[in-house]
This record gives sequence, C-alpha cells and structure tokens, in this order.
Amino acid sequence: MVLRSLVDVPQRERAEALTSWFRDGDAPAEFRVGQDRGLGGHFGAGRIGELGVAEVLMNGVDSSLHRRTKPGTSDLELLLFTTTDTGTSAVRQNGHRVSLPPARMVLTSTRFDLELRQWESSHRYSIVIPYRTLGLPDELVDSLLASRLQIDEALSSTVSSFLMRVVHQSIRGDAAMALFSTPIVDMARSVISAAAGEAVRAREPLSGTLFPRIMEYVRLHLLDHGLSAARIAHAHGISVRYLYMILARESLSLGDWIREQRAHRAAGLLMDSAYDLSIADIAHRTGYADQAHFSRSFRRWYGTSPREWRRMHR
Repeated sequence: MVLRSLVDVPQRERAEALTSWFRDGDAPAEFRVGQDRGLGGHFGAGRIGELGVAEVLMNGVDSSLHRRTKPGTSDLELLLFTTTDTGTSAVRQNGHRVSLPPARMVLTSTRFDLELRQWESSHRYSIVIPYRTLGLPDELVDSLLASRLQIDEALSSTVSSFLMRVVHQSIRGDAAMALFSTPIVDMARSVISAAAGEAVRAREPLSGTLFPRIMEYVRLHLLDHGLSAARIAHAHGISVRYLYMILARESLSLGDWIREQRAHRAAGLLMDSAYDLSIADIAHRTGYADQAHFSRSFRRWYGTSPREWRRMHR
C-alpha cells in the first residue's frame, strides 16, 4: 500500500509529482493543471486481492485527467468504480458526459478514451475491478459509463460509504480489508445490474453481501444516539425481524455488539490525556443517553467504573 502526500514536495514540483503518480496507477492517466492556486493533497494506492484501490485528494487547483486507449494492445480491461466525497467533477467517456456533485458514484473504463475535469478541490475514492471478474456482459457495463446511475438513494448511500471506508482503511494498511474482495465485487455487480434495470440480477449479490453492509452501516453510525434496529433495517430495505435473522446466522447480538464497541471507544478517550473531557461528555460522545447508563455499560465490559479506569491508565 502506498500513501504519498504533497506536503513534503516543493510547491513548484507538485504538479510534476502528481503527473508521475497518476501514470503509475492501475489505470494510467495524464494529469493536466488548469489554474493552480496552491496545489495540495495526497495520492494513495493499493490492492485488495486482484482489485485495485485508489484515493485522491487535491485542493487549490483546477485540473483534468486524460487517458487514451491503445488499439491493438492486450492491456487488461478494467472498470473504475469511483465515489466523490467532496468537490464537483465532469466525466466524458464512450459518448456520454455527466457532471457529478459530491456523494455520487460514476463508472469509467480503460476500454475507452477518458476525460475527467475537476474544480478547486476534490476527494475521490476508486475501486478498480477487472471486467472478467464482474461476470457481466461488456455492453451492459459500457452503457453505464460516465452516466448518472439510476439506483435507489439508500443503496447508493450505503455502497458509497462502504467503498470509501474500505479504500481509506486499505491504503492505510488495515489487513482486515482483504476480506472484502468478494463483497466489493458483489456490490459493484448489484449496483450495475440495478442501474441497468435488471432487478433479479441485482438482488442476487445484494443478499449475499447484506451482513457486511449492515455491519459497515453500524460502524459508521455507531456513535449516533438514534441508532436502532428499526433504523438499520429501514436503511437496508428489510424488516426488523429479517435483520435479526441475518445477525443470528452470524451468531451476533446487535445490542451487545454496539454496547461493546461504544465502551471500547469510551475506554480509549478515558485513557487519552489529550482529551480533557468529563465523564458526562465522553458518555454523550460515545452514543449513551446519560452518564448513569454509560457507567453501568462500561462496568459490564471492563469490570470497573469509567472514573477508576481513567485513574488507573493515566
């Protein structure tokens, strides 16, 4: 895994550094600077099995990426599944053009020429998937390139947040992300099928990735006071009863797991001398309704009170 920052690169050399980094990626592209107001950011790349992952943060610059296909070459045909966290961009490929606001997904490919433009700042996460791994007709995938994907908002939000977290943690060396190779491909296959209007094909991989998607949603919203089984079920378009069935298959108690994770977060805050927080503040920050509830839950997992835990570890 590689994470390169422009912080230590002299300002006059930053555009050249980014140009080199983009050329070395899974899907090499030419980086061009429009207006440079003080280019900054970072570039990360890595792998999850046979999948590539990339994270690009750029600010202070109007720029573009260009890629030209090479007829007659035997380069691996790759699909890029990209989610924009911040910034606005415009993508042109295979006769399509789409402007994307933040929190939108777009598909691009190494099979066709590409032009991508962005303004001022942008933070993007990409999964690079070989066409052969998807197992979908090429023409079905190609019809959706550089297009606004017409999928359910809940599905779009869940998939986007899942992919961003996986890419972010993978590039930063989290070995556990290697377990997500198959779920990522299944989710990508489902999104493409749903966007193409093939409901039956879309549902098949979604059912197989439901548990990891549920757990990812819970992790993202762990500290929300309103997190509940009803909210989790609604976000995934299932009933509360079916949610508990899915969790039971994995021998997981939702309430116990949430309480354990919250207590673990709280223990870290109590130990960290950089945070001068009261017990009540820590209880609130870690999703507990009140300090008394927090203290009871914390004692269950750590066998002592939050106050005593802080005293022992400081």
